[in-house]
Amino acid sequence: MAKKKITPINEEFDFKLLVTIARKNSITLALLVLISMVIAFLIIRYTPPEYESSSVMQLSLENDTKQILNSQSVQQFLDEDRLLASSIELIRSRVIANRVISRLPLRTSCYIKGDILTNELYKGSPFQIDYKFADSAIFDVPVLIEFTSANLFQVKYTIDGKNYGTSRPMPVDSWVRLPHATILVSINDYSTIVEQQQDITTDNYFFTLNNPTRQTDQLLSRLSVTALNPEAQTIKISIKDGNPYKAADIVNGISSEFNRYDLEKNSEASDNILQFIDRTIFGINQELRESEKEIEKFKRDNALINADVKADVVIKRIDELESQLYSTNLEIQLYQRIRSEFINDSDISQFILSLTGNYYQNPEITDQIRSLKAIAEDIEQLRLNSTERSEAYRGLQAKLRLQQKALTSSIQHEETKLQNIRENIIRELDKYKAELGRLPTQQAEASRLQRIFGVNEKFYALLLEKKAEFAIMKAGYVPQHVVLESAKSDKPPVSPKKALIISACLAIGFVSGFLLILIRYLLYNEINALEEVGHYTDAALLGIVPKYKREIPISQLLVDKNPKSIISEAFRSIRTNLQFISNSEGAKLVAVTSTISGEGKTFNAINLAGVIAFSGKKVVILDLDMRKPKIHLGFNAENNHGISTILIGKDKAEDCITHSTLQNLHFITAGPIPPNPAELIISPKMEELINWLKNIYEIIIIDLPPVGIVSDGVPIMQKADYPLYILRANYSRKMFIAQINKLISENKISNLSIILNGVEMSRLKYGYGYGYSYGYGYGYGYSYGYGYYEDDTVPPRFADKVKSLFSFKKG
Repeated sequence: MAKKKITPINEEFDFKLLVTIARKNSITLALLVLISMVIAFLIIRYTPPEYESSSVMQLSLENDTKQILNSQSVQQFLDEDRLLASSIELIRSRVIANRVISRLPLRTSCYIKGDILTNELYKGSPFQIDYKFADSAIFDVPVLIEFTSANLFQVKYTIDGKNYGTSRPMPVDSWVRLPHATILVSINDYSTIVEQQQDITTDNYFFTLNNPTRQTDQLLSRLSVTALNPEAQTIKISIKDGNPYKAADIVNGISSEFNRYDLEKNSEASDNILQFIDRTIFGINQELRESEKEIEKFKRDNALINADVKADVVIKRIDELESQLYSTNLEIQLYQRIRSEFINDSDISQFILSLTGNYYQNPEITDQIRSLKAIAEDIEQLRLNSTERSEAYRGLQAKLRLQQKALTSSIQHEETKLQNIRENIIRELDKYKAELGRLPTQQAEASRLQRIFGVNEKFYALLLEKKAEFAIMKAGYVPQHVVLESAKSDKPPVSPKKALIISACLAIGFVSGFLLILIRYLLYNEINALEEVGHYTDAALLGIVPKYKREIPISQLLVDKNPKSIISEAFRSIRTNLQFISNSEGAKLVAVTSTISGEGKTFNAINLAGVIAFSGKKVVILDLDMRKPKIHLGFNAENNHGISTILIGKDKAEDCITHSTLQNLHFITAGPIPPNPAELIISPKMEELINWLKNIYEIIIIDLPPVGIVSDGVPIMQKADYPLYILRANYSRKMFIAQINKLISENKISNLSIILNGVEMSRLKYGYGYGYSYGYGYGYGYSYGYGYYEDDTVPPRFADKVKSLFSFKKG
């Protein structure tokens, strides 16, 4: 029958083995859970708390003045068509951040050192710091401050390993010059300062002069602006900080500054337009005054009368034509100004504002101006978050130039058209003037002066009307963005999250423990039951020896102490099974070995010899484990003479035979440790000794050295009638079975039998019916200072050591 290949990983599921491993590692699992709880406590205890403050704002793009003014020209150019994304980017920009920092008390920060954590005091500080003329080297450097009295203080700080500070106490509420800055210290609550300095240390307070650029970077890195509902135009502004009051002030400050900035920009457009109108009105007003003076003077000098009907008709038509000519000239002048603005690369935003209300009758130019305005706004928005070298910026600049060219072309075409119109008006005007010239000269001159005055008066009235409209619009600009929910400072910290940390650490502890159990199960390479051995070898399975849970006496012979115990019954079962191996007449040689020390070969040899001796047969035990002899310890005897002295001819065999307390059971110790035990075992004298003992004893049991360490005992195993190989449950590795297969295949020990020692009673699948709860356990706690070439014992595992601390000996 083919046997399984021995692998380092368990390939079959064994629930009992898994439960056994889990039970053995229960203390380790508990320790891992305890360690995880300690880690959770340390994280919660030593992590600075972090607070999050947030506000909700609804963006509005409408202006209430549009409900008052029904002016399409005002609406089409001043309607701020902002997108939600552009507003979010503006809030995230340095423009708003710098404005907030300049308005809040953030130029300096005051701190207090606790036993574990350092807290920023912000507005709750019992003292305040201001500074001027600061060197950049002192920015963000902790400056320790100590108040020696209610009116005096001292400071000290370190820059590049060099100490600075005040040489003596300095007065509060006065500017104090330091090597790197001039500071002003004021006290708000001296009693709090005294209390804190007494409770902690003299260096419990310190402050920093904040670097404006770095402070802006830190604010933006902690700021979060997200869209809550794009359809409702609502956004959420939030920030995290170690001080809840500071976080709330920053968020509310951002909301206020965003509204204030938007109001300033809208008002700026109206201001520019009003300035343009005021300049024009001033010029027209001067012309009106001059015209009035000329008319009055001409009438007094010439004593004019009213013109006849024909003169009135001609004059009226001339007035109409001159009004058209004036408007046409004004439009031509404005187009020429536009082209001049493009040539001189003037500010596009100001240029657009100057066009307001002039070109609304021309849809093509109006649309182009709208597009130009949108591109200019995109460029201004991009400048807040990007550089002029970025690809996006260059692309918008190229688009702006193309739009400028298109607008310039349209304006040139319109200007040419207006030039033609003006020429037609001039020709028609010349015709009527010629006709008017045929009227009396004085009346014609009076009519001319009256016409100039009328034109200027109409234009003056129009400008006043426009000025009133824009003044009303400017007055109507109010913050349109509504703060639906202001930031508050009474919220619990968002970090560290106690429940999450405790749950995560507990989960990690349990998972680590279960992974440890799983890994130990997969890598479990120890033998637990006799049937496991049968899966990997063809060697005969002679029997098992239960684990002995009581303290083993100095003499390891147990079968004579309680012949009816379960362990005695186990050795009797092994004695019976030996008959199936060989039942021929004559003395029998039993060779007992193992893979390494600690598997119980000496214990099994002594007790098997005792059980056989109980049956009335004469038994002798030979200790051939001359490197680590133990038989003399098992029988509590001397080891001055024995196998080594017999084989070198120093002593006779009959002089070295010792009688045990059990009848029919004798033993020969190993004797003094020889330098060449392997040569002595294979010497002819060894064979002579065995043959001589066969004439006296029926059973000869030899305790051989472990064959997994040295091969001294292999020749004896080949000659033995009962070669026995001892494995210990939960101690011997599965790989040890490979040594058994090697002895069978390579050394031709076909009758090799296996005894499994130290089996847990809970894993036994059969019983003996005696009802005893005895088990078996033992240890090799001897210290010899030498070994088989090297220390060949398997060191006790850490789990076994921990388990032994919680175990009690049974009396």
